Amino acid sequence: MQSGTVERLIDLPRAIVWDGLVDPVLVEGWFDPELRLVGGEPAVVVLERHDPELLRVRIAEVGEVAFAADEVAGGTRGRSTRLRITGAVAGPEELLDRLENLLRGHPVDWSATVSALRSTG
Repeated sequence: MQSGTVERLIDLPRAIVWDGLVDPVLVEGWFDPELRLVGGEPAVVVLERHDPELLRVRIAEVGEVAFAADEVAGGTRGRSTRLRITGAVAGPEELLDRLENLLRGHPVDWSATVSALRSTG
C-alpha cells in the first residue's frame, strides 16, 4: 500500500457523508466488514475528531488515515462535500466509490470486494 491523498466531490450534504465516516454500521458497509473507525475494534485509535470536518485514526494494520470533509456550494441539494482521504489504505478510489454507493442506498457485496485492510495486489 502506498501512502497518499485522494479527493472526491460527493453530491451529498456533509452531514450525510460524515455519518458514513462515524456511524459504525455504515463504516462496516463501505470501509471494512470487520472494522469500526470510531469506537471499534480491531485496534482503531481516534487521534483527532472534529465533527463534521476531520477524523484522524490509527489502524493497527494500516497506520494513520485522515478523513477531511469540506462543505461546498452546489449539487442537486444545494450543498456537496469534498472528501479527502490521506493515508496508506488499499484502493482509496474504490473506498470512495463504495462510500458514495452506500450513502445512495447501494450496499457493498463483500464477497466480491477487497477489504480496505488488504492490499489490492
